[in-house]
Amino acid sequence: MESVADRLIRTAACARKFLHNDSRSETVRFILSRQNPDGGFRGKSSESDLYYTVFAAAGLRALGKPIPALRLWRYIRSFGSGEDLDLVHLSCLIRLRTVFPMFSKTRRRYSQALESRKTESAYHLFLKILAGDSLGIAQLPVAAHPAILTEPTPSLAAAVLVNRTEDHAVAEVLLNRSCRSGGFAATDHLHAADLLSTATALFALRVLNADLNEVRRPCLDYIESLWRDSGGFAGHLTDEFEDVEYTFYALLGIGCLME
Repeated sequence: MESVADRLIRTAACARKFLHNDSRSETVRFILSRQNPDGGFRGKSSESDLYYTVFAAAGLRALGKPIPALRLWRYIRSFGSGEDLDLVHLSCLIRLRTVFPMFSKTRRRYSQALESRKTESAYHLFLKILAGDSLGIAQLPVAAHPAILTEPTPSLAAAVLVNRTEDHAVAEVLLNRSCRSGGFAATDHLHAADLLSTATALFALRVLNADLNEVRRPCLDYIESLWRDSGGFAGHLTDEFEDVEYTFYALLGIGCLME
């Protein structure tokens, strides 16, 4: 059975069907331009962050380009086993660490650290699933965080992924959040799309086997409108700062529509 982590990358890789060679090269150059001398990748600040580094690595993998392994290794090894990290950054560290060979003792240490972190939301459980997939360990019980239809789009999408069930009511709610001008809104009451909501909604709808024909062209146009001259993508129409996180979400959203 394909893991959630593998499906994310495989789906994002489908964006290559939409992006021509020059576009892919520009996006790769943008991602690599965000790598700091310490080997980590930055987001909106100048400091390296495990969170943005995992998105950079995922984006490069989706585009079929190698990760700068030696520089990345120097960065991630400084965190040891991640004992002092919160769940978000620990899960990122684990996903990056499994790029490199590990002794079984090291793998167990990461696994124990991951299991010790509490999950307070579907998003937290989703992070544990992604990290656990990378470690090759069994995951927590299904439906630990049931979908609440009034939740924001990213949280609702996370619930779909952790519950691993086909809930057509969720699909209907998500599709109703699609904007006429393209993209998906974060809630029922908003009419402006953002890239995080768009990518997570599309991925969840793919998992739910929903029909995306009606939203395909508007969503592709919306995502393309967020592409900046640097080769990176911004989070929404008025966002003037592109980063590696939203660049991966752009690839994921495009991939969902091209898969």
